[in-house]
Amino acid sequence: MNNNNATRYTITLNHSAKTYTIRRYDNGKLSAKYRSYPQGREFSEHWTESDIKNFLRYSGDYYAVK
Repeated sequence: MNNNNATRYTITLNHSAKTYTIRRYDNGKLSAKYRSYPQGREFSEHWTESDIKNFLRYSGDYYAVK
């Protein structure tokens, strides 16, 4: 099975702004980029891919970055 054909997410934290940058890769190429609005106490450094998917699916606390 070729892992390049899968959808993959990465997350980068900006500690000073308390924001997340989430990148979605399809077939190894960047297909979407999102940034969260500043987070409060719930700002966390420990995210799984499932956490990222749920954040994008159920939270309106982000915007698309072009």
